[in-house]
Amino acid sequence: MNTGYVFLLLAMTAFGTLGIFHKIADHPNCRPKMTALLLFFWGGVFAFIYTTSFDSKGLHFPERVVVIGSCTGAIAALALFIFQTALRYGKISTSWLIINLTSAVPVLVSIVLFNEKLNAAKSIGIVLVFVAIVLLWLDKRRDLQKMDPGQAGVQKSKWLPLMLLTFFAQGLASTGSKVLVEAKVGDYVWQFLIVLYGAGFLTMLLLSILREAWPNRREFSTAIVMGLCSVVGNCAITTALKTVKGSIAYPVNNGSLLIVVLAGILFFKEKVHPVGIMGIAFGISAVLVLVLN
Repeated sequence: MNTGYVFLLLAMTAFGTLGIFHKIADHPNCRPKMTALLLFFWGGVFAFIYTTSFDSKGLHFPERVVVIGSCTGAIAALALFIFQTALRYGKISTSWLIINLTSAVPVLVSIVLFNEKLNAAKSIGIVLVFVAIVLLWLDKRRDLQKMDPGQAGVQKSKWLPLMLLTFFAQGLASTGSKVLVEAKVGDYVWQFLIVLYGAGFLTMLLLSILREAWPNRREFSTAIVMGLCSVVGNCAITTALKTVKGSIAYPVNNGSLLIVVLAGILFFKEKVHPVGIMGIAFGISAVLVLVLN
């Protein structure tokens, strides 16, 4: 068995757990900006500790690693902040599914820029991604129709544009691992992660400086777990991409949505309407089509 798929399984589990903790962080005592700031801080700490203790390359950073990691980290930080803000106006089960469906972006990048072949089945899979997004928005609109008109208007006006911004920003950030491998510096995974989390931390610090109070205990402890899950997930997916095509790896990694959706329904008692169930089904179908063909 290709060991790349073992790393994909690890990435799927890590990112699924990260999604659950995003919901835990959706709390009045957890500010989106501070949660994102601390996540990147802890991610950088964990990556630094591992690199200096176990990686033979140590703190050697080729120029391409610095450039790719910096761009990826800045975009990922903005995507995380926007997503955490959007959760205040939507459900984790549908919002996290849209995050997972951002695989359409790196899949297209893998095909267009890196000449990975696209067959008819993969074309259908990418179309299913966007069908799922439409259905999930219809599910969200059902909830809005039951709310007070004023409150529903606020939620509708904020959740959709925030999730669209998250979709494209996260999609671009997800291509960073693929670009790293294609740039022939895929062996510098941990050095890449240090730069990525460092750039993300600095980006959030610039957005937070002089505007935010010091982090509280809930933000601090929640971000530790989120940072660890993020590091494990990013390291695993980057390692997997060395032996697995991006057009396959990214959709397989989206199996994390099953973990998050089930947690949203079972533990957070989130209700999903029939149209939302259809959206989830289309999303899962998109992953299966992209993986099996």
